Amino acid sequence: MGKSLGFDVLVEDIPCNMTIVARFVNSFDVMVGVHGAGLTNMVFLPDNAVLIQIIPLGLESSARRYYDSPTKDMTLRYIGYKVSVNESSLFGKYPPDSEVYRDPSAVRSRGYLRFRSTYMDNQDVNIDLGRFRETLLNALQLV
Repeated sequence: MGKSLGFDVLVEDIPCNMTIVARFVNSFDVMVGVHGAGLTNMVFLPDNAVLIQIIPLGLESSARRYYDSPTKDMTLRYIGYKVSVNESSLFGKYPPDSEVYRDPSAVRSRGYLRFRSTYMDNQDVNIDLGRFRETLLNALQLV
């Protein structure tokens, strides 16, 4: 879909050589990734690049703290894409009225290990490309 919108799409495993990683990421106008440590490579993005963070359920506050807020001091532009319940592998694992969907902070209040197990270790995302298309179009307008 990115190619059809005009992006030159690269999907690569990041090597362990920091020099190669820095040069590679510094060539991007837009970087897209799911919330996680790999997004810290944003430190190598050039000025005015766009970071698109895909935010799984329950990770909104961490997404803001670790990726959205820092971009403001890094001359980067940020777009957060929050996955909907039906884009999360958590959908159907819990009753529809579960606090897992309604109130992740309540899950966090019972301890970080439970929170991590629920939202980080046992959640995958399956992006609705129709919905995500709008996010990519927004990024195109910024570059």
